[in-house]
Amino acid sequence: MPKLLLPRFRFGFNPRLAFHYGLPACILLISFSLGNAFPQTKPDGNEKVQKEFYTAKDRLQAIRNATVFQPQAVSQLDIEGGPAQDKNQFQLHANDKVICDYTTSGSQMGGNTPKFGCKITRVESSQGQAQTLTEAMDEGDPLKVKYGSGDNEVYAEVAASRLLWALGFHTDAWYSVRVECHGCPADPASGKGALDTRTFDPAIVVRKFKGHKMYEIGNETEGWSWKELAEANGRPTYEKDALALLAAFIVHSDNKPPQQRLACDHVNVDQTTNPFTTTCDHSAMVVQDLGATFGGGGLFTSNDTAKMNLDNWSGNALWKKVGDGAPDCPECQARLKKSLAAKDGLSDPMISEEGRRLLAGQMCQLADPQITALFRLSRVALMPRYHNGDGSFKSGMSEDGIIQQWVNAFKKKREDLAAGRCRWKVQPADLKTIDNPAGLSNVPNYCSARPY
Repeated sequence: MPKLLLPRFRFGFNPRLAFHYGLPACILLISFSLGNAFPQTKPDGNEKVQKEFYTAKDRLQAIRNATVFQPQAVSQLDIEGGPAQDKNQFQLHANDKVICDYTTSGSQMGGNTPKFGCKITRVESSQGQAQTLTEAMDEGDPLKVKYGSGDNEVYAEVAASRLLWALGFHTDAWYSVRVECHGCPADPASGKGALDTRTFDPAIVVRKFKGHKMYEIGNETEGWSWKELAEANGRPTYEKDALALLAAFIVHSDNKPPQQRLACDHVNVDQTTNPFTTTCDHSAMVVQDLGATFGGGGLFTSNDTAKMNLDNWSGNALWKKVGDGAPDCPECQARLKKSLAAKDGLSDPMISEEGRRLLAGQMCQLADPQITALFRLSRVALMPRYHNGDGSFKSGMSEDGIIQQWVNAFKKKREDLAAGRCRWKVQPADLKTIDNPAGLSNVPNYCSARPY
């Protein structure tokens, strides 16, 4: 007689399968009784619980608790070095050669810019020092690579993300590197073509801000909106307004919710509730895609006009409405035209005096060498618009000269930020919270105007 194979059940008993296998009614009855004794939503011990929000309420609570700004001594930062890196990963530096194995086509990663994923195996510095992969390293996730001298995001992403980090706002760390991709298709963005070892220079790679990407279950592209930042987040107005004003300063026009990320450190999922309850020990609101910056913005995020275009960026006024220090200062409004694709995005935000004052105070701590490093690091002088067809610089242009043009434009826009005055929304009792958030013994000011 053949052996009877009984089905394995995840939650209680399935009567249709019982009848299919011809099980007696008494077994059917017992199974119903046992099945009702266990929670119907709890997965078995072999199933990994997803670190996601199972209710909108839990997500909103994480947004309310999320940090936005981390004070630091801006003038003391190493702009070229960037944020501290995970000691268990390869340490990345400007102009490193990153060697990796191709894993993911750009078409699988979303967006329209040329990109691909690859798993890093070795890093070589421009001075010949090498780092090799060891078992102790945590390099399980592939790196995201953006590439191509004609893709202006390769320059804008580095400059904008490094600026946000320096001023104390949460973002990912991008590095300007050369990439040697092994097993790489002829077109890595589509994944099509013959496989070979291919080199990409210029290219940029990213290290994600600490924390697990969080969203409501089944909505993987969900980020956070600027309205949620303004209305649901519990941080002071000056932090939130300063971030919105910074978005206008760099003309971050493609600012729809998927460009921002809610990150949680130490996610906890309580499986005893129905639905599950998700909390995290520390949540942060991260700006994760800054490729369409340092240009003119506008309805369409054109590669030529909206991304790393000096004429358009410098010609884009910071303010639509601003005061000059008179007793009855007006409500200030920054100038930022969002793209058509930026549904639920930020457009011409109203800015409080506390928000302007915080950002201006942080900005004015940047010394000239730091601003210069910002644009040298982004390798803006490699952009094709500055070169002839043979790769040589156009007449009257040089690397130092191009970088200085960007530095001058940055400082001029910064003066407009420092000189403006707005109406207070919630004036702190102690102005040191916005004038000296890092608690410095002396707050430097490299602006001609006083920021407060």
